[in-house]
Amino acid sequence: MITLRRYYFCVAAICAAAVIGISGCAMNTKAESAQTQADASQPESAEAATVVEAVTGPIESMEETPNEELQPVRIYGSASHMEDGRLSIDNRSGVSAEGEIILNISQESTLILDAVSGTPLTLEDIQDGETIYAYIGPAMTMSLPPMTNAAIIFANIPADFKVPDYVEADSVITDAGSSQTVLTASDGTEYILAEDCDIFPYLTRNIVTLDDLTQGKNVVVWSGDDNTATKIMVFAE
Repeated sequence: MITLRRYYFCVAAICAAAVIGISGCAMNTKAESAQTQADASQPESAEAATVVEAVTGPIESMEETPNEELQPVRIYGSASHMEDGRLSIDNRSGVSAEGEIILNISQESTLILDAVSGTPLTLEDIQDGETIYAYIGPAMTMSLPPMTNAAIIFANIPADFKVPDYVEADSVITDAGSSQTVLTASDGTEYILAEDCDIFPYLTRNIVTLDDLTQGKNVVVWSGDDNTATKIMVFAE
């Protein structure tokens, strides 16, 4: 009887050990699975997450490139005086604002020239209703009528007369074979200098030559319909 009891006790112990072993394996399996999931959910290290791509070719600065300085715009039309010393011009050039434009006239920065000779004039020399050519700055107010500054004005214009151009010189090149000299303005306009082209300074007795037509120099060019320059007036720096 004691032997049978011992037998049953041994069997129960063996079964209990088996159950504990199975449970332990199951717990280990769950723990390993949980650890795997935890490892998968963890973010990669900063070193592993950083992707560095090679950059080839030139690298351009992100800074804005300064805009090139804008040149004056030429307009024309009939002029009339205003009480505040300004001029009103009825712009018919098809350039800039159409219709009335108010021109600011400055004694320090506005030149009023005779269109034929290039000699200076005064504001009072311009008659109401007279057609004038004006080179104006690129900046203009949004008012009605718009307002802008006048850099140079040509007046006393004869009928059917080609008004001279106010330009900035870019280059002067003389062809060795033909001895032909070409003045190129900063806007790309080319003038062929006549053999007897008169080059003279503005309001001085200084002697100026082709060598004085350097890049950036402001000049007034009188030319024919074929852009052959017959006379060039050079402004001082």
